[in-house]
Amino acid sequence: MKIDLPAGVRTFNRSESFQINHILNTVNGVFQKWAYEEIKLPYFEYLEVHGRGLDEEIKGRSFKLVDRSSGEILSLRADFTAQICRYFASLKFKNLPKRYYYTGVIFRYAPPKADNLWERLQTGIELIGSSRLEADAEVIAVASQSLEELGIKDYQIDINNTKIFTALKNLLGLDEGEYNRFMGFVKNREIYSLRDFVKEKGIKGKTAQLITQIPKLKGGIGLIEKLKRDYGSMEGLGEAFGELVEIHRILKEYGLADRISFDLGEPKEFSYYTGIMFEIFIKGFPKPLGQGGRYDNLIARYNGDVPATGFAFDVLNLWEGMKSLNILQVKNYKDFFIIDLTQDKKTAYRLAKILREKGYSVGRDIIDRDYQDSIRFAFSNRYRKVIVIGLDRKGEDIYIYSTEKDYEKININEFLEKIIAS
Repeated sequence: MKIDLPAGVRTFNRSESFQINHILNTVNGVFQKWAYEEIKLPYFEYLEVHGRGLDEEIKGRSFKLVDRSSGEILSLRADFTAQICRYFASLKFKNLPKRYYYTGVIFRYAPPKADNLWERLQTGIELIGSSRLEADAEVIAVASQSLEELGIKDYQIDINNTKIFTALKNLLGLDEGEYNRFMGFVKNREIYSLRDFVKEKGIKGKTAQLITQIPKLKGGIGLIEKLKRDYGSMEGLGEAFGELVEIHRILKEYGLADRISFDLGEPKEFSYYTGIMFEIFIKGFPKPLGQGGRYDNLIARYNGDVPATGFAFDVLNLWEGMKSLNILQVKNYKDFFIIDLTQDKKTAYRLAKILREKGYSVGRDIIDRDYQDSIRFAFSNRYRKVIVIGLDRKGEDIYIYSTEKDYEKININEFLEKIIAS
């Protein structure tokens, strides 16, 4: 009998699920502290609608199925930001700003090898309604505080500005095909291809120098200030570098200046970004923990013209990164495991009810076996204490085990009085 899973999905065991939920609860708690409100979105969208917010490459990797009632083509959710833009556009009253957060799975096909999962768990925020750099800085600050509260200290946020590439496109008069080819060279850091591109297009002087250097332009605020001095007089570039200088100033007020780096050779996968964009990394782990940026034109693809910015954590990358740092030490401990050796089990029912009402997690032994085997089971399954009822004939005392051999004998009524009074 075949019981395997498809290549692009996986199961997370109890311990892994507990760790992932710990991450989500911590991060979502930070979102709530910043006044973001949760929004729950459907797994399915009409492909024609959802696809308006997607790049063609992402749209091509989406999972499609047929609506059995209408015959229309549906898409499993391939991107949360596009979904939220569609939802926001549908609202009759749009009081701004809107602060949303979400948690869930996006579905994208990838070749079934290594850890290329088709389901990617994300949690993130969207800040809709402000074009100010203060909004971009807030989103980055929320991401930073989330990492801090997870215990991640050695992280770096790489910032870029898509306006740099838009300015170069306009300055050089590139059509879409030429621009896509140029951006491919930048994304792959192909310096020699950029040099050939410059020669092919007859680009000279300072502009040629900037283009061929882009893959290597990575560093601190000093680099950006120099670029602003050198290219600030060129149409569009002065504004783009000026925004990077300004967002660094704001983030410095948040105490994040030492976390910020600039990497101009790392454009993101979505074409809908229109300004500041960023990725988050930790030392020694190759995958980005999250990414985000400004997307002022995306809502207009649905209805309206409203600026917005946001970011998302790749939760599995975050989980794997924390494991690599050996800082994911949370354990799925449960409080009490009750073994009742009496015939009617009334004491176990009563005791479990009282303990749960006081907020403890309680499991009961419901398998016939030697009670010592049940004790071993309990501690191997991360219960902190084991309560055995009925070891003595009177039934007035219970035995509370803290290990397989160490126990305390106590009158049950005395124990209950302590629990109720706590």
